[in-house]
Amino acid sequence: MASKNNSPFISLNRLKQSFRYAAAGIRYTWRHEQNFRIHTTAAVLVFIAAQLLSVPLLEQAVLAAAIGAVLCLELLNTSIEHITDLIVQTYDERAKIIKDTAAGAVLVFSCTAALIGCLIFIPKIAELVLQ
Repeated sequence: MASKNNSPFISLNRLKQSFRYAAAGIRYTWRHEQNFRIHTTAAVLVFIAAQLLSVPLLEQAVLAAAIGAVLCLELLNTSIEHITDLIVQTYDERAKIIKDTAAGAVLVFSCTAALIGCLIFIPKIAELVLQ
């Protein structure tokens, strides 16, 4: 089925605009969500520590995936909170449950990411201390 518009398969202008929108969402979350700033700062520190401790590339990839997932969940949590606030104008227990469970998802994976970090970093730190 042919497209109704005569635009090329890939529009660089549309692609650039979609990146601008995504960057605006990340900037908004950075400015307004403390936990996103905390997680981002922790991510930078984790990557610095990984370099200082010569963490193997595969383990760094696992750390990157865990960190990326936490940051994505923070962005989704922010989106869910704003959607809920837009739809529900007064206090509603169901809205509270929606927002609390979204925040809970971030917490669960943040703990998982912390566990992954411990499994990777504790042996490296112990090796340094025991030398």
